[in-house]
Amino acid sequence: MNNKIAKTLGLASVLGASTAMGATVIGGATQPLLTVGTQTLNSGAVTTGTGANVGKIWYTIIDNSVVSVATNPVQVGAMDMKVTPGFAVALSGTYYMRMDLTNAIIATAPAVGSWGVSHGASTLGVITASLQSGGASGASTAIYLMTNTISASTTTDFITVPMTNIAALGTAQVSTKLSFYSTLAQATNAVAGTNIGEQSQALVAFADVVSPAATATAVQASVSSDFKNYSITANANNASATDASLGAFTNTLNTASPHDADGTLAIKADAYAPATSVMTVTGDLSTGTWFMDTTAACPLAGATGTTPIAATQKLTLNAAKTSGTITGTIFDASSFICNVVDGTNATPAGTYAISATYAAAAANDLVQTWTGAALGAISRNGTTNQINYLTTFSGYNQRVILTNRSTVAGTYAFTFQTETGVTAVAGTAATGTLAASSVTVLKVADIVTLTGGSRAAATFTAVLAGSNVGVATTQVNLSDGATDTVTYRN
Repeated sequence: MNNKIAKTLGLASVLGASTAMGATVIGGATQPLLTVGTQTLNSGAVTTGTGANVGKIWYTIIDNSVVSVATNPVQVGAMDMKVTPGFAVALSGTYYMRMDLTNAIIATAPAVGSWGVSHGASTLGVITASLQSGGASGASTAIYLMTNTISASTTTDFITVPMTNIAALGTAQVSTKLSFYSTLAQATNAVAGTNIGEQSQALVAFADVVSPAATATAVQASVSSDFKNYSITANANNASATDASLGAFTNTLNTASPHDADGTLAIKADAYAPATSVMTVTGDLSTGTWFMDTTAACPLAGATGTTPIAATQKLTLNAAKTSGTITGTIFDASSFICNVVDGTNATPAGTYAISATYAAAAANDLVQTWTGAALGAISRNGTTNQINYLTTFSGYNQRVILTNRSTVAGTYAFTFQTETGVTAVAGTAATGTLAASSVTVLKVADIVTLTGGSRAAATFTAVLAGSNVGVATTQVNLSDGATDTVTYRN
């Protein structure tokens, strides 16, 4: 991207002004401060500094633009400096103008000769400018002898300084100060209080071409499926219970509208190379398939989760499945981060984050950086407990005690895990409702019927917040009356 750094630059935003004679300084309102895309600066297109400017990187900014001349008919290029000196009185004859650039140097020396003067939309004539010192490529200062022969000159006339190219020092804001003096000695020494007019203005600012952002979406795994599916009612974007989107990753053009090399607005291609840029999602990615899709409904997963997901759309997971990556070729076109469940494992609850590592759009370009942001989170809409031991042995009387401390009722369910050769069939008490602010005591014999053995484990779930649910078992030995109580959740 050498020679890519052409910008339309207008000298406009007045930073401040002071003159020895207290004159009011007026800037050109039609020339706002220009924002240049940081990623369009290229270390292969630089200007060599001279004097105190040697040894620094000066990024060349080339003006090849043409601007409207409706309010300044003698201005041609957008980088031409339009300045109202702010003299207390109209001056004829000769005076000196000193130009000082901050965070920039001259790339191509301003042309000397006839500089235009205008008043509003009217052309008044020209001032003859001859270079006295500085002004060459690599310098940040220039002094000109100004010869004014315009008899109709007024204190609000615009002088157009035909500036063509500059080179910026990194991404620090560029500004200029134009000071006017009666003598060359005063201009050379720039002694405070000796100028007869002065104007300081911002010239160029810098901003990233794109603004990366993450939109976080909270989703919920459903207790009714042992958290193997998502809750459709709790997740507005879900197409089905088998998939959900945890948010989106976007790279929109910066609202500051940075300019591109040719003076037009920048595009994404100036910010980064998609094929070699990488987005990373971190969190528990151990369950199901993680991929990127074009909409929050995650249609690639299909209504039943059976539609094949292209390998290129899937995140590449690390061995621990704690992070996944995908290239900009995909995230540019498919911004939503999706998960489709596998139907076997419970979806973990947790938070997720996202970051991106960009590659330069072309060799020697500056690189976009983004440290990342929070993505969505997965929660569970109920309580789950693993009960290690249930028994239907005739010598014991075992019960399960369930407490609902909330002010609302909630459904519950038991599922069972058995040893080899043992079969479990859910009983009438295996599912039901826990009334609000109540204690429910269930006989194990009513919860499950066991064949081939008399013991099993169980998973208990309830559509209630965990803090409101208590789970315990109590067992009585019918032969001696001994009791054994185990608390699983207080």
